[in-house]
Amino acid sequence: MERYDELAYEIFKTIQMIQRWMHNRFHCCSADKEKIKLGHDLTMPQFQMLITIKDCEPLKLKELAEYLYVSPSAASLMLNRLVELGLVVREQSSEDRREIQIRLTPEASETLKWHENQILTGISELLKGLGDETASQWVDVYKKIREYLITVQNTNK
Repeated sequence: MERYDELAYEIFKTIQMIQRWMHNRFHCCSADKEKIKLGHDLTMPQFQMLITIKDCEPLKLKELAEYLYVSPSAASLMLNRLVELGLVVREQSSEDRREIQIRLTPEASETLKWHENQILTGISELLKGLGDETASQWVDVYKKIREYLITVQNTNK
């Protein structure tokens, strides 16, 4: 195996572990007591959809599906559930009455804020466990990755 392939494998396996750890923490923290507080329990795909809507609203269904790399019908099914939960609304566009736009409700904003705080707390605990030096190095690497990806994305536009 080539050196970069070995490194890629290590990163891939570590990302999977972090995702599982965060997923377990996410579901642990949003269990019974917080479910009562928030009135519902979100799946990770629902949470991701809410984040996408928050970052890009107002959105059309087709755009949302493209951002999530799913078919419009799959996005519509997931969106229906979020509408039922009172987290998302479909509104007629003020510019084009034939167009439906997707927006978050105030409850969704509150829910997202709470879940994001839980995730940030989890990441903070992980960083504390690594120690100051390793945590700083990790953040520096992530900043470089983000800068590289922004450069690549801008080049591909």
